[in-house]
Amino acid sequence: MLLGLVMLADVFSLGTGAQYYSLWSGFGEEGFHAVGLEEMERAERLYSLAGVLQTITFVMCGMVFILWFRQMRENAQLFAPDAHRRSPSWAVWGWIVPVVFLWLPRRITLDIGTASELPHDVPDAPRTPVTLVNAWWAVWISQAILSNLASRFYGAADDGGAIKQAVGLLMVSDVLDIAAGVLAVLVVCRITTMQQRRVSWTGTAHNSPDAAAGRPVT
Repeated sequence: MLLGLVMLADVFSLGTGAQYYSLWSGFGEEGFHAVGLEEMERAERLYSLAGVLQTITFVMCGMVFILWFRQMRENAQLFAPDAHRRSPSWAVWGWIVPVVFLWLPRRITLDIGTASELPHDVPDAPRTPVTLVNAWWAVWISQAILSNLASRFYGAADDGGAIKQAVGLLMVSDVLDIAAGVLAVLVVCRITTMQQRRVSWTGTAHNSPDAAAGRPVT
């Protein structure tokens, strides 16, 4: 749900950004007689509001997502303690520590998926969505880098051309963020489903006649 709010904030930012970009284009071609100062100021306020909404929804979603991520990591520790290259605490710190956040959460996600898999002889058992995770991470990192650069350009812009360029980059960043949000939803659903099936299978296996008789369960 919160990922959906983040994407809605991105859509709002795209809309207000397109309007703001268009006004600066008109101003550059024909001056203030074509673009009223009041209209320009209103568009700028809306675009600033969009940025605030993006920040609020991002922080809220980020906190909940990290809590979910930490829980998935703890569950995976119970499933397969030896399948992990980092301790559970890195499921949180991996998003915060500089430089490390560029690659470690992806690695932890793949380890969680591997630990959550059912045995290969279980029919229709879902496998770690490596391609999906890689796509999500590539889009997310690209968006984060572009957003940071575009925000710096926007803050330093001192003429219409520079503002247009910065707003254009921010709009591309918004599109990437929406794509990353969609992919993140798919990753969350896939990992959660894998762990639910793992718990269900474990409970069924432990309650099977073989387990009750003390025989190994395959």
